[in-house]
Parts: sequence; structure tokens; C-alpha cells
Amino acid sequence: MAYREGDILFDATVPGAGRAQLADFSAGTEDPNPIHTDEAFAKAAGFPTVLQQGPMTTAHFARLLAEKVGQGRLRWLDVTFTAPVFPEEDLRIEAVVTSADGGQAGAVTCALTAAKSDGTVTARAEAGFEA
Repeated sequence: MAYREGDILFDATVPGAGRAQLADFSAGTEDPNPIHTDEAFAKAAGFPTVLQQGPMTTAHFARLLAEKVGQGRLRWLDVTFTAPVFPEEDLRIEAVVTSADGGQAGAVTCALTAAKSDGTVTARAEAGFEA
């Protein structure tokens, strides 16, 4: 497939994770940080409740990219987290092509964002994949 600068690869809403999913994700990734599972700890740290793990957003980016461009084509993914995500908060995830070298056979770069329903951007990323 040929990609061009400005192409929207996807614009999808991912349902928010519940507390059980956050606990499972912490266990599966061996993340010992109690801010993801312990309400009292999260509140003591200044948050209203537990936080979704940043790598969960990264996993959404990677999964959506793989579904769109094909398994094995993703070459790199660089993510910066900008705001916390709390349980049950849906995320709107969008990817837009920022450069395409050679159309069909070249490398493609895209910008990704994850945002809450109120528009708060929770993560920004850049990714590269093989066209």
C-alpha cells in the first residue's frame, strides 16, 4: 500500500480498562508499583484513584498499528506520556502519516496521540514502519 503525508492510518476509541484489568496488567508485566492497584497509595501520591499503566497505552498504539499496516512491519515506537489515565477512561487513539519515503517500498513515519473524551492528551508517540 502507498502512504502519503497526512494520511490518517486510524482514529479509534479504545474502551477504558477496569481495576481488574489494571491488576492483571500489573501482574502480567511484573509491575510492582502500587499506584496502579492500591487506592490509598494513589491518593497519598496526589491522585484521585489508581492509574492505568503507561505501557497499556503503548500496547494499544502497537496493536492498532500492527492491525493497520500488518504484522512484522513496525520498526520502532517512541512514546511520551503527558497525563494520567484513570480506570474506565476511554481513549481516542489516532495515527497520522508524517513522512513516506518511496511510497510502496519505503519507510513510513507517523505521529500518534491518545486522548481522553474531554480532549486531554495522555500520550504522544512517533512510530516507523515498513510500507
